[in-house]
Amino acid sequence: MATRKKKTVKSRTRKARSRATTAQGALIENVQQIWLAGMGAVAKAQKEGPAAFQDAVAEGFKLLTRSRSNAEEMIREAFESAQESVQAKLGSARDQASETWDNLETLFQSRVHKAMNQLGVPTAEEIRVLTRRVAELNATVKTLSAKQARAKRSAGKAPARRRARAKTAR
Repeated sequence: MATRKKKTVKSRTRKARSRATTAQGALIENVQQIWLAGMGAVAKAQKEGPAAFQDAVAEGFKLLTRSRSNAEEMIREAFESAQESVQAKLGSARDQASETWDNLETLFQSRVHKAMNQLGVPTAEEIRVLTRRVAELNATVKTLSAKQARAKRSAGKAPARRRARAKTAR
């Protein structure tokens, strides 16, 4: 049994070593490929250097132009949105101030009306009714005065007529 354990341990060790060797080999191979790719990029850059640089500058300029126009559009939209928001809040505040002013005016009128009632000051409607009544009474007084004046005149003429009749009858 001990020999069996020794064999399995040895086989596991061999497998681990082979895996480590394989992993090291793969790692070395990958590093070599990266090195070769870098060398190829350097060679290509040396060969196409000025043209590639000009192409990169042109692409960068295009990208800058696009990003500027996008940024300007975003700023414009944000500004318009903020302006609409401010206008809405301003309108709301204006409406609220107007409503508050109207409420204060109504409250003031109510309190003035109450104070005037407590002092016994007549209302505008009561004054109109009284004015109408005074006009009617004036008209009635004029009518009665005119009737009395006629009655006095006719009463003053009646004794004179009686005297004249009495003198003629004598």
